[in-house]
Amino acid sequence: MEPEQLRKLFIGGLSFETTEESLRAHFEQWGTLTDCVVMRDPNSKRSRGFGFVTYSSVREVDEAMKARPHKVDGRVVEPKRAVSREDSNKPGAHLTVKKIFVGGIKEDTEEYHIREYFEKYGKIECIDIMEERSTGKKRGFCFVTFDDHDTVDKIVAQKFHTINFHNCEVRKALSKQEMSVLEEIMGAGQAMEVAEGDMEVGVQGMATRVEDLVATVMEVMEVMVEVKVLLTAELSL
Repeated sequence: MEPEQLRKLFIGGLSFETTEESLRAHFEQWGTLTDCVVMRDPNSKRSRGFGFVTYSSVREVDEAMKARPHKVDGRVVEPKRAVSREDSNKPGAHLTVKKIFVGGIKEDTEEYHIREYFEKYGKIECIDIMEERSTGKKRGFCFVTFDDHDTVDKIVAQKFHTINFHNCEVRKALSKQEMSVLEEIMGAGQAMEVAEGDMEVGVQGMATRVEDLVATVMEVMEVMVEVKVLLTAELSL
């Protein structure tokens, strides 16, 4: 059986009336569920507004994601591929983006190599191979934009990628929101270096500090979301 992490979906935006039974009844239309849970407050037992469903295969996850949008108990919900605990603390891990950063691109790798590799995951909108302005020499990384954020989530969930016989690093590209946060913290120039993934050129120490800062910002954002959910729950009573 395929790894559980790849077979699991996070379901956000649940109605506070949704139960495991109604959640299961909806999502089992696209395959066999091996697990289904609505996350609840340990004290009040009230729904926290999100849950998880786990399918028996990745193919069933793909089918469920193709069937978006989903409505459970009269409310449109937001399914996303679940992020592993290992990756959950990485900056941007929970963001919804349509662009990826690809590092480790070698000089002999052309755009068609990148396109042939990634188009099996989903529709590509554009590929930007970064080059030095003065020489035109490739800088060793690129950005690939897709038409669906789920394609990005599926790609980054896979730990290893080999393009044109070379191992590459793949992760989510920074969104505009993250960029603005970084610009406020670091200044536009340094933020651009981080966003492009050019970590090896004298910014290794800064990269660690930036990751810590962004992680803190993400934690604050998550707390704000949690507060909003709790307030909504109170207002709905």
